[in-house]
Parts: sequence; C-alpha cells; structure tokens
Amino acid sequence: MTLIQQVDAACLSVAQLTAATEEAFLAHSDASIIASFPGLFVLSGARVLAELEDDRERFTDARAMKAHAGAAPVTRASGRSHVVVARTVKNRRLASIGHV
Repeated sequence: MTLIQQVDAACLSVAQLTAATEEAFLAHSDASIIASFPGLFVLSGARVLAELEDDRERFTDARAMKAHAGAAPVTRASGRSHVVVARTVKNRRLASIGHV
C-alpha cells in the first residue's frame, strides 16, 4: 500500500511539473515562434527554449544554431578527397528532441 502511495505522489509531481512547464513556456514571448516549428509541441518547445536560451545574439546565423544542435554535417576536404560526416560534438539534449 505504501508503494502505491509513493507512485501516486510521484505521478502527481510529474503532472504538476508538466503543467508548470507548459504555463511558463506559453507565457514566453518566443513561444509562438518555437511552437510553429514542425514536430515541436509545448514540452519539446520548452526544451528547445531552455537549451537555446533567450540571448538572440548568441548565434550569429542559422548555421551556427544548426551546428550547435548537431544537425549540420561536417565536411572534410583535402586534395581530391571530400568526406561529409555527421557531427559528433553537439548538444545532445537539443539533438534528442528530434531532427532540427
């Protein structure tokens, strides 16, 4: 019986945290922009906002943001050799949301 009460309390805490996160995200001025991205919903949009932060000067252009998220490929060229590989150094929390 005690275990069931603990699980119920944990579920209630998760529900309350989810509701608070949704409320805070929707109150943000950039929420409508972030939520307009295909595949992003309220909670995933809140995670994107948390990872990218509010500083609009942080990234010089869209390519810098894409590289930070790990979605930009890395091109290595030398002489006749030309190799394009996936970026391994990236913000894993942002990359886990989906394809940016």
